[in-house]
Amino acid sequence: MAKSSAHGGFHLLTGYDEIREAAGHGEIFSSYVHGLGAADVVAEEAGSDGNPPPRAPLFEFDGQAHMAWRRILRPYFTPTAAKEHESLIRRLCRETLTGFAKQGRADLVTAYTQVVPPIVVAALLGVPESGRELLAEHAKRLVAAESREEAEKRGREYAKLLLGHIRERAGVPRDDMLSDVIHADLGAPASERQVLRFAALMVAAGQLTTTDAAATMALLLAENPDLRDRARDSPKVLEEFIEEAVRYEPAVAATGRAVTRPTMLGGVRLDAGDRVLLAWGSANRDERHFSDGDVFRPERGRTRPAHLGWGAGAHRCLGRHLARLELRVMLQELLAALPNLRLRADARPRRTYGVIRGVREVAVEWETAS
Repeated sequence: MAKSSAHGGFHLLTGYDEIREAAGHGEIFSSYVHGLGAADVVAEEAGSDGNPPPRAPLFEFDGQAHMAWRRILRPYFTPTAAKEHESLIRRLCRETLTGFAKQGRADLVTAYTQVVPPIVVAALLGVPESGRELLAEHAKRLVAAESREEAEKRGREYAKLLLGHIRERAGVPRDDMLSDVIHADLGAPASERQVLRFAALMVAAGQLTTTDAAATMALLLAENPDLRDRARDSPKVLEEFIEEAVRYEPAVAATGRAVTRPTMLGGVRLDAGDRVLLAWGSANRDERHFSDGDVFRPERGRTRPAHLGWGAGAHRCLGRHLARLELRVMLQELLAALPNLRLRADARPRRTYGVIRGVREVAVEWETAS
């Protein structure tokens, strides 16, 4: 464990056992932490009084309250529910790939991996098909912001659009996820700002992570022609590759927790109010559990003990079934449309650094039909 004075100060957890223990004890390590972790990737203004924003349903509740929200939202994330999105995902992939397949070269991030996930998230929230493209465009513009000022401006525009969908459902519930959050009977209704924060965090959970994971996987395949061919020809190889890529380069590199009472962790005393950052990628390479954790082995598949690329504890990724399916379909369609894609000789892949980790550009080329 290390300690940093940056960003108001925090402890960095890097070991598998320490991270799993913190993730498994929400009563001590609360998921509601301001200014640290994936919750602050998506821009949202704090209240006018300067206080942190309200807790987002599901994401920032712990204990019984978290489990109550999880029960409400679980039906949208079962393997069966995920399967219902497959035809949409496959159609989006094929339409997107058709748009640039004849060009012979592209940046797969801007041309592909940033295109499909935001529309899937819009569909998951319950946005009608006629409004998904607009919502996806606002989400992509927010992600592409290159300064804090630009992100805040685009965040306000995106929030305004989301609020329109929220207010439409406040009076007339629909059979969709947003309506279920707005009208949940958990003692007190969620406030408009809570629902807005929930919807915004769904972008981080469902769009940013899938975009970055798909970009990382596309890069690994483009760099390794033999692996590319085996993954294209074998569903088993592709599934094992996806699982190992999530372990090796998890899109969610770290998430924050706030300490609620004095405790000891890894031999270090932590006090109430301390903040900790759980470095999932580091846990997945802890030599106490993964003797060759720094090695990418695409045939590794699921590990024992389980890697933490999908998180751990009560907040383990609820959408992992949908994420696995979405990544599988995106890669299947990519390799079917561009079977001989390869990294361009002049490509210089640059990774993004932060709590959500991906690749800024995957410059590839391929032979086209003459």
